[in-house]
Amino acid sequence: MNRNSSPLKVIEHRKVTAAQVVHDYVQLAFGEEIGISIYNEMQIKPASLHIGELVGKVVASADEVAESVSIKFTDGAEIEIDLRPAAYRGPEAMQLHRVGQTGVIWN
Repeated sequence: MNRNSSPLKVIEHRKVTAAQVVHDYVQLAFGEEIGISIYNEMQIKPASLHIGELVGKVVASADEVAESVSIKFTDGAEIEIDLRPAAYRGPEAMQLHRVGQTGVIWN
């Protein structure tokens, strides 16, 4: 997928308003209208940062390549979601939810 056509561009410059682990996946909210569910293996950098500490951070960039998605924040923190086959825990890697629009699924 072309970097500039990624549906994740919608989260750029948005603030994380909620971040939590739900059962075995992660949910991030960007206000009331946009959210991401991450089902695949992921890393947060720095490693000492916990999911809940993402609240209040602003997304600087959201990029995807064949093997990963990278969400970088303005303070230097980063989330990297592994899209390689070995990282899948189910049929979907992640899902983008937008109110009033069809969800986007990475599978």
